Amino acid sequence: MFALNQVGRGCRSQLRYAQRICENVRIDASQKLSLETNQSTRTKRGKSSASVVNFPISDSLRETVKTSLLDQVAKDESKAWKDKSGVNGVNTEISSLYDPLDDLYPVTDTRYWPDLPPNVQVNADPFELSRVEVEMLSKSIRDDLIGSEHPVLTKAASYFFDSADGGKKIRPMMVMLLSRALADTLGHAQHDQESLFTKPLGEQRQDLPAAQRRLAEISEMIHTASLFHDDVIDGSDTRRGMASVHMVFGNKMAILAGDYLLARASICLARLRNVEVVETMSTIIEHLVRGEVMQIRGSSSSDGADENMVYYLKKNFFKTASLMANSCKSAAVLADCPQELVNASYKYGKHVGMAFQLVDDVLDFEGSISSMGKPALADLKAGLATAPVMFSARQFPELEEMMDRKFGDEGDVERAQQLVFESDGLEQTKHLARLHAEIAMEALLELDDSVYRDSLINLAHKVVSRTK
Repeated sequence: MFALNQVGRGCRSQLRYAQRICENVRIDASQKLSLETNQSTRTKRGKSSASVVNFPISDSLRETVKTSLLDQVAKDESKAWKDKSGVNGVNTEISSLYDPLDDLYPVTDTRYWPDLPPNVQVNADPFELSRVEVEMLSKSIRDDLIGSEHPVLTKAASYFFDSADGGKKIRPMMVMLLSRALADTLGHAQHDQESLFTKPLGEQRQDLPAAQRRLAEISEMIHTASLFHDDVIDGSDTRRGMASVHMVFGNKMAILAGDYLLARASICLARLRNVEVVETMSTIIEHLVRGEVMQIRGSSSSDGADENMVYYLKKNFFKTASLMANSCKSAAVLADCPQELVNASYKYGKHVGMAFQLVDDVLDFEGSISSMGKPALADLKAGLATAPVMFSARQFPELEEMMDRKFGDEGDVERAQQLVFESDGLEQTKHLARLHAEIAMEALLELDDSVYRDSLINLAHKVVSRTK
């Protein structure tokens, strides 16, 4: 339970910080006087002055508190996301890899696109090479990891793992293929040509294949839990071409099922008995929360176009790319790889994740419910400005006003869609995705040649060229 306790402790710390922010919010004098008068009246009527259940709070005050809180917590330097120095190194980071996130907005030309880097096998198919293991993964999670004594909770938690179309399983696929590519690079003497998991070297943990397979399962469990929560927050009716969990089981059960998946993932994570991996994978959960806070806060046109783009890209890292980056890093850490291979693994996952989300944002305009499993323009309808809109706003400034009001006026969504299609916003977003994919490809050139390394390079290319 170490990982779960770490997450819980972090959340409690962030809650205390949020409470201090709220205490420091300046309330307009007239509003404050009105609130005090109402409180006094309720006290005279025999109500407890400490009770706030029916305490009247104006919408403007709620918005002031919410905006101030989100502004503070969304800042890079926010104390909500920083550990305090502890005694005897209790809060000292274990991982040696620090990422300043200063490479999210590359501005250059592509080097290879539409080709792959030189000497990479173009027919190394990541989906075929991992097909058997990926097919086993959902069954293993469903049968071995998430059973509970509550039948409805079990059914909700296993909802996507019961489906024949349970998603692309990109994250566990990356972990498993990378595990084999790293083994080939480290020079394992005995290889099973048909397996992604090889016999460990003498200095490695002897249960390495089982640990790497379990890591892949943990990665998918965390991802699925985040989908449960996101769909409740966003009010999404469909996911992967089927009804969202909360539409079938209700909001409360969807949230509980997501929490349960995170709890089970944390237990499995602790049982890997690698403290650096526990810290690395636990960081993903913090990042998911941080990214959601940044998305709720949004950005303002007054911040400037480049600043808004960097803010959006950091949000994408926390919500999407961190899971891929830190899962890949953990695969290398489990295998006791040298630091340069750990760094290369992290970099590959990070930039595949960035490319993946950028393409998702393009497909929100170009896709459909049949191809994406969710309705088109879902982000615009949710009030979210993504890269295609931000790039388009540089040609059509009227989009900035729509972004500020979160596309809330009648006709905003349709007009924004029209302007995006009339601009080069979609093409600029695709170009940025290709740049991230090429950075990911180049990171893996640190590994020795193998069909498994090349399949991961092909995967980065497929992520950008996909249409669903």
